[in-house]
Amino acid sequence: MELFITAKGSGKYVVTDNKERELYHATKARKLFGSPLTTFYDASGYILYTMKRTSSGKKPEYEIQLNERFFMKVLCKSMFIDPSIQFETIDTIYELKGKDPKNFILYRNDVQIGTLSTAKLVNNDLIYTLTFEEHTFDDFFPLFAVAVDKCFGEINK
Repeated sequence: MELFITAKGSGKYVVTDNKERELYHATKARKLFGSPLTTFYDASGYILYTMKRTSSGKKPEYEIQLNERFFMKVLCKSMFIDPSIQFETIDTIYELKGKDPKNFILYRNDVQIGTLSTAKLVNNDLIYTLTFEEHTFDDFFPLFAVAVDKCFGEINK
C-alpha cells in the first residue's frame, strides 16, 4: 500500500492514495501560548490526532495526542549522521532510520514494515511516499511523514 503526503506551504499536509483520493489532511494552528498544534483530520473532517512540539533545539521532540490524551512521543534521535526518528507508544516503538534525510526504512519493534521517501515537486513543495504492507497499516502512519517534514523539511528543500 502507498500513501502520498504532500507538504503544502507552511504546516499544511494532504494525504492521498494511489487513486488520488484525499484520505486525511493536517493543518497547523497557532496558539496564543505554547507551541503551535498540528491537527490531523480524516476525509470527513473528524479530528483524529493533534501534534505539538515539546522540546526545541537541535533534536526536536513532539507529543501526539488522541482525544486530548497522550498517545505517542516523537523523538528526533539523529539529524545528520544516519538520521532517525523514534515514535514511542505505550507498548510499541516505531522507528524511521536512514542514511540520508530523504529516504527512511520504517521499523515496528525492530522489524521492517515499510519505507518513507521524499521528493521535491516543481513548486518546491515536498511529497512523501509512505509504502507498507496493508495489514500493518494504522491511521497514524501519515504522521510519520509530518514528523519527517518537521525535522528534516528545510534540509530536504
